[in-house]
Amino acid sequence: MKPCCKEYLSKQFGGDQAVVEDIYAEYRKEVGGMLGELPGAMSRGEWELVDRLVHTLKGNSLAVGDAETAEVAIAMREAVKLGDKDRAEECLARIRELAEGL
Repeated sequence: MKPCCKEYLSKQFGGDQAVVEDIYAEYRKEVGGMLGELPGAMSRGEWELVDRLVHTLKGNSLAVGDAETAEVAIAMREAVKLGDKDRAEECLARIRELAEGL
């Protein structure tokens, strides 16, 4: 578990580590699912779906205190909205790197 998330969630849930671990496990699962969907959606040019997935990733990341992943998700949304496919791919690669640390 990322230290930033553990600290954030512990404060939110009064130090109840069972709750913290459950929430974080769900976050990891959701991130994995999104990372499974994003490449295909991008390759098919389904940019509205990509934007929705990345928007959800941003919100979920903020909800568990993972500001770094949220920041990259915001950058990826901006790239998608501007039609900058190369930048969106760079952001996706960075999100994958960050997900390895989950």
